[in-house]
Amino acid sequence: MRTLFYILPLIITLIASSGGVAFAESFEIVMPSGASDPGAPFFWKEKSTGVTTGEITIFPNDSVIWKNADTAFHTITSVTQSGEVDGLFDSGFINAGDSYEMQFSELGDFYYFCSLHPWMSGIVHVVKNPGSVQSIDNVGSGYSEDGLGFEVKYILDTNLQKAVHVNPDDRSLTFRVSGDTENEQITFVLPFELIENPNAVWIDGVKTPFEMLSTSSGSQLIIPMPPHSQEIKIMGTKVIPEFGFLALSILSIGLISTLFLARSKLSIF
Repeated sequence: MRTLFYILPLIITLIASSGGVAFAESFEIVMPSGASDPGAPFFWKEKSTGVTTGEITIFPNDSVIWKNADTAFHTITSVTQSGEVDGLFDSGFINAGDSYEMQFSELGDFYYFCSLHPWMSGIVHVVKNPGSVQSIDNVGSGYSEDGLGFEVKYILDTNLQKAVHVNPDDRSLTFRVSGDTENEQITFVLPFELIENPNAVWIDGVKTPFEMLSTSSGSQLIIPMPPHSQEIKIMGTKVIPEFGFLALSILSIGLISTLFLARSKLSIF
């Protein structure tokens, strides 16, 4: 079963690689042989997980395929929570070996049963797609000690621009959304070395409350955001080391120049 939206931010640090935005998928639920018998051990079996409840959680535009592996006719008929036929979808008779597919574009809980064998019932939960775990590499590369910067992970249904504005003076990071988002929140994991103690967030210039957890990978921020937001600014007590790579480079150049000039003056005498 697909992981529900509200627990995805809690497992972001366990996912090693990033991916693109998830595309619509199809999930198959099999009506096994003997399902027409009310005494059968189970009436459904999800192909990918083996779940036998007839209950499945999917994202908008995903599809569910019900396959009849029984010898009897079956139907997939939409009903209300109380069990009354509501006409949202109905497969008609599904012959042995045949299938019925339904795509779900709306959020909500969709109840169904077999009109010939009403003890066979299930639910399709359609929940908002939070997007995939993605990453931005080399954030603050001009300031980090090794010049490589830091990796920032996030969950969103579209991409953030790779160019992140790092401002050590006001201790902030500014991210811009490159596409249009329908999400109502974004989750970040920000390395401690990049920003310390994130304490304020602005979405499109509006200060926004957020939740923060400390993980082994950094500060995890769960930030509510209106759909179609464009800019996220995060402020902390400090951004990047005070004397990072760029600062040290400038300081080194200054010292070398000073020594060179001093040596040149001495060589005159």
